Amino acid sequence: MRSSFAKSIYVGAAVLGLAGLSAVTTTTTASAKSSAAKVTSSKALTTDATTRNVTFNGTHALYTKPGTVKGAKVVATTTTLKRLAASKNGQDNVRAYRVATTNRGSVYYKVVTFDRAYRGWIYGGKATDKFAGGIKPFATTTEAKVPSTLNTTSYYTLAKTDASVNDGTTTTYKAPAWSQYKIGRTMKDASAYKTNLLQVSKAATTREGDTWVYVTDVTNGKLTGWVKASALKASAAVPASEGVTINYMDKATGRVVSSHVIPFKAKNPKFVNPTMDIYTDGNAANTELHNNKPAGYSVASGNAWGNSTLAFNATKGSTLVFYVVANAKTAQVPVKLVNMSTNDSTKLYDHLTRDQQKALVAATKAHKNQVVTGTTVSDSTVKDILADAKLTTFTYTVKGVTYKATLSSVAGGTSTGTTSTGTNATNSFAYYNVVKN
Repeated sequence: MRSSFAKSIYVGAAVLGLAGLSAVTTTTTASAKSSAAKVTSSKALTTDATTRNVTFNGTHALYTKPGTVKGAKVVATTTTLKRLAASKNGQDNVRAYRVATTNRGSVYYKVVTFDRAYRGWIYGGKATDKFAGGIKPFATTTEAKVPSTLNTTSYYTLAKTDASVNDGTTTTYKAPAWSQYKIGRTMKDASAYKTNLLQVSKAATTREGDTWVYVTDVTNGKLTGWVKASALKASAAVPASEGVTINYMDKATGRVVSSHVIPFKAKNPKFVNPTMDIYTDGNAANTELHNNKPAGYSVASGNAWGNSTLAFNATKGSTLVFYVVANAKTAQVPVKLVNMSTNDSTKLYDHLTRDQQKALVAATKAHKNQVVTGTTVSDSTVKDILADAKLTTFTYTVKGVTYKATLSSVAGGTSTGTTSTGTNATNSFAYYNVVKN
């Protein structure tokens, strides 16, 4: 009887024990679920991008989800975030772009580093109208003075352009590099605008400590933007709006051969004496006017100005026509061959093969080698002709003996005219070392 009762109590207790354990387990699970926060609001930040640049305080970690939401995992520890906050690299700048609120009233911001190496949610305090908690506002650049090597009244160009380089020196940027998220160059390749004139208006220092300047492209606006101060070189040129544009027009064809802008002088604003082509500030403008004539052209005789009235009353930003005429050009610049060992001088043309003769004539007809009849043929022009004709070293035959001639030096002379073969004599000489081949 006792034994049977004891068994009954034992079994009953066992059942009650299981039931009690089940009750405890159920209660614990419900408590865990209720302890996890829930996101009640999540939306994109729409304020100005520059106001959403932040940095880490190092007090809270970065998570895959708002930190108190179930399943949130650590993306970056507070140690890592402190390192990013102390960085001197613009790629470690941070942009906040989304905000979430939990049912407990906590605010979390979703952020990303500019290089996108770290992205996640971080505690942001209790209000959605300001950054707090683990982040705070951050200025990615600071206002700076324009470097003393530059000024806001002069004109500059890019010192170099290279599409393969992205270091802040070969093109302009919409913002200093890595100072705004996903904001980069105004263009990748600025080589087509390497002569564009730029004016500096302000400067800024980046997280790296580099000085950037904002430039306005006064030529056509293509390069307006930010560039490192070290990327600029001074230019003597001025934009059309700040000078007088001279259109050099071929008087025979009416075609504008080239243009050049001469600086406008406020205290002496007028051109005078059109036949002398003198600007009232003296010889400087006169020299610049003539030095920038298109190659191969001379000032037209008589009144070289297209409109004397305009020339007498030139104003800043105006355009004037200045007539030029194409120079009479020689078809060939004959050269004498001098055998340095014997000092014999003969016509170079006569010692050449038919192909070499054609090459010499073609070289003398090349635009860059042409000269005006009666003027001096420079040493460099003689060298260019021989190089273009591949006659710096060549072989020739005299009375069955073949010689090898190697150019040693040249001496330019006066061009007296042309012939169909290019053999007429001038005072130009080419001195060769000649040996039997």
